[in-house]
Amino acid sequence: MTKAAQHQEVVAALKSDGLSNVEIHRKLNKGGHVVSLSVVDRIVRCFTKQREREGDPDTLMAHSLSSNTLNNATKFSHHSIQGHHHSIQGVERFADKGKLRWSMSVGCLLNPNSPAARYGSKAVFKRPVLGCGGLLGHRGSTLLVPDLHLPYQHRDAFSFLGALNDYYKFERVLCVGDIFDHHRPSFHESETDALNSEDEFELAMAHSRKLQGMFPHMVITIGNHDAIPVRQAQAVGLPLGMLSDFNKVYGLETTWQWVDQHWFDSWGAYPVVIPMVLGASDGWDGRILKV
Repeated sequence: MTKAAQHQEVVAALKSDGLSNVEIHRKLNKGGHVVSLSVVDRIVRCFTKQREREGDPDTLMAHSLSSNTLNNATKFSHHSIQGHHHSIQGVERFADKGKLRWSMSVGCLLNPNSPAARYGSKAVFKRPVLGCGGLLGHRGSTLLVPDLHLPYQHRDAFSFLGALNDYYKFERVLCVGDIFDHHRPSFHESETDALNSEDEFELAMAHSRKLQGMFPHMVITIGNHDAIPVRQAQAVGLPLGMLSDFNKVYGLETTWQWVDQHWFDSWGAYPVVIPMVLGASDGWDGRILKV
């Protein structure tokens, strides 16, 4: 973690304890953090603004809820977002006397031709839908990163996400899970032409570090593929702590937060799905959906 990020965490914690900016400044410098009062003031302003924007959580993100997106909108009293179902992408809305609710399935950015996607090779009418989700609004916008299945992501997945972030200037980045595929250690039989365990791990580590360089702060709802090493550890009686810290296993900064589900305030933003349209040689054609 960088010094700036450390300062932000310490200032936020001290401010939550009710300390004044001057008191925070004194504690920081007494504890070995050389930070000017003006920097403390700036961090507190950002922290306060963020707290004001968080509001009451009205949206649930989980890796998987139900393949029926309309049913999700109908049965829940809140908005919802999910991944997992690679062949489903869209937003469904349902209104009753209470309020309008929406539910989103974000699709995926898995390479449809990779060994990891071989499970759907015989499903002629059920193929991965490439793209991601977004919440766009005047109070702030959110990028919703879909299932990536590193290192078997589409070769243009990062270029696509980076271009969207440059265009929309997202204030917040969330991920529905299955960042990693864990093909070799899966309980299912591996494809013969898939990467070996060592190469898969090394590539997934390199790709995840690159992704963290693009999006340093992200909340991720743990997917079934993310959890494969933990489930395997359980199966052989190993301590869960050995493999459950994904940041530690993959050499990532601690700024990614891994959770089972995530409640948050949508900031009243408009939900959209953003397709990644393919062109020649199954590469992204470079177009961005502009809303």
